[in-house]
Amino acid sequence: MASSIAFESPLRIIVVEDYTSLREQLVIHLQADGHSVQGADSGTELDELLQNNSAPDILILDLNLPVEDGNSIAARMRQAFPDIGIIMHTVRVSTSEKVKGYSNGADIYVSKPASPEEISATVFSLGRRLNRITATRTWILDIKRQSLISPRNQSISLLPAELLTLNQLALAPNGLIETGRLLVVLQSIYPEWDKMNLEVHFSRLRKKIAPFLDDIQSVKCVRGQGYQLLLRLKIQN
Repeated sequence: MASSIAFESPLRIIVVEDYTSLREQLVIHLQADGHSVQGADSGTELDELLQNNSAPDILILDLNLPVEDGNSIAARMRQAFPDIGIIMHTVRVSTSEKVKGYSNGADIYVSKPASPEEISATVFSLGRRLNRITATRTWILDIKRQSLISPRNQSISLLPAELLTLNQLALAPNGLIETGRLLVVLQSIYPEWDKMNLEVHFSRLRKKIAPFLDDIQSVKCVRGQGYQLLLRLKIQN
């Protein structure tokens, strides 16, 4: 579920976690909060992500990682990027472990298992401390005017199918709607549409919204499930 916490500028976050399902859950949840989020399963993959990109605002880091553990990664990330925020997300939360982690550059410890909502709140707290957070960032779906209004009050004119799609996504639990269900709804406008048409439709919709975004996605394809809205969207009739 998308958090009620909102951000004027998206935070760039990397989640380093070798447990695939947990990593993917955190990435999707934080993207739904409006952030630019990537996942890595090890220090090696983290280094690969950083090769052609600037440093993230926040690193969410597990301690029990293969080859190189979280403390080692935290220490060299803190040395390379002094202003980075580091959240340790781990089962190792004894006093001695915390002391070691803080000495290696950690800002906050969050014990596993933590709910996605707790991770969102921790990210918000650390982002505020790092002066990365300003005002709310809510998009408006104006049904009457058939437009999508950005947080900067920029209006994006929508085709009927685009309006219907965004409306269905905004109403769906967690912003996630099954492919088959959405296709049935859209076939009320285009009876001949199939999954291939739907993929083209989303590609065009993303391209239309992309110029108004700050390095975040608008809609994500969730493999085996459907499509998920990653914008904080309010419907206005």
